[in-house]
Amino acid sequence: MQYSLISGDNHIDLTYCPPDLWSSQAPAKWKLIVPRVEHLDDGCHWFVEGQDKGMWNGIGPGFSKYQKGLFAHVDVMKEYGFEWDYSPGTRPRPTTPELRLADLDRDGLDAEIIYGCLMINDLIADGEHRAWANKIYNDWAADFAKRSDPNRIFPLAVIPNNDPLVATAEVRRCAKMGLKGGDLAFKRMSVPLYHHAWYPLWEAAAECHFPISFHSTGFKGLRAPDNPQMEQEYLIEWRLVRSALFQLDGMEVLVSMLASGACAKYPNFKFVLGEAGVTWIPYVLDRLDTEYEDRARALGFSMKPSDYFRRQGYTTYQQDRFLEPNIPLVGEDNIIWGADYPHPDCVWPESRQHIEANLGTLSDRVRQKIVCDNVAKLYNLY
Repeated sequence: MQYSLISGDNHIDLTYCPPDLWSSQAPAKWKLIVPRVEHLDDGCHWFVEGQDKGMWNGIGPGFSKYQKGLFAHVDVMKEYGFEWDYSPGTRPRPTTPELRLADLDRDGLDAEIIYGCLMINDLIADGEHRAWANKIYNDWAADFAKRSDPNRIFPLAVIPNNDPLVATAEVRRCAKMGLKGGDLAFKRMSVPLYHHAWYPLWEAAAECHFPISFHSTGFKGLRAPDNPQMEQEYLIEWRLVRSALFQLDGMEVLVSMLASGACAKYPNFKFVLGEAGVTWIPYVLDRLDTEYEDRARALGFSMKPSDYFRRQGYTTYQQDRFLEPNIPLVGEDNIIWGADYPHPDCVWPESRQHIEANLGTLSDRVRQKIVCDNVAKLYNLY
């Protein structure tokens, strides 16, 4: 299939998943704590580990009900016909094949890479339970692609983060199923991302041509409100702080991955900073190169850390007003555009307008790389 526009960062959130996906297959010991849906007075709710997380088919990824005026772009999505209905039997648009394909068509996209169930590994405390939940989703995602259009719908696996060897086995299993890559949640990892215990995972990913992504889920370490009363009083301010700094957790991933030596040891390994943006990367790479020369040359890299990124790293973004002057610093082969459908800050279904605003002055060659060729090459879509 010939492609001209591919989103390298779309989503299927837990909120949109089939309500009995995990509960119908749960072993007895986890029957009451797996992700499951209960019908309450105001609609269906997701429960994880027995705790009410919010609405099934709520606004992803946060399980919230639609409230006019809360998110400007969510209002735009609703005007275009996107609905959130919490009643039993509803067919969520993102997980109903014909509706998802219709939304791709409406946005003018040929294909999409889909990140799945962001933060599910943050919601489940037990590592073994997390790994099981990941496997159930991955099986469903592979089937969803087949039921939709395997030439247009490319879900990423959710990679277990409880044990490097469990993660390694799941990468090899998912690659055999035909999934093109996986997302690894790094905030609840059994050992830090820079730890060499992860080397078997990077080796498997390199051998299977299976890129590993690290999608942003919010900058940790922020000064949160002291109590529920303060959070309610400063709800808008706190939301703005979290959302404005959301992508900056990519800094930790970028530096940790390059410091780990993964790219030096496995030249065919590829990694992606999901929804991390672009324009902060030159500063961090320069800082990393400087600090490597000053205090970390004992690692014995044959290239500067920034060179490994340009050889093996990628970042995705949906809109960035200051992208153009930074492209030569980051690398025209390392940047991937994404629509972020169906998140509140997505650009659906106005992707082409945003692309024109951000990339309109670029050459056709560079523009084509960013909106199509880089992601197609990375995931071997041709």
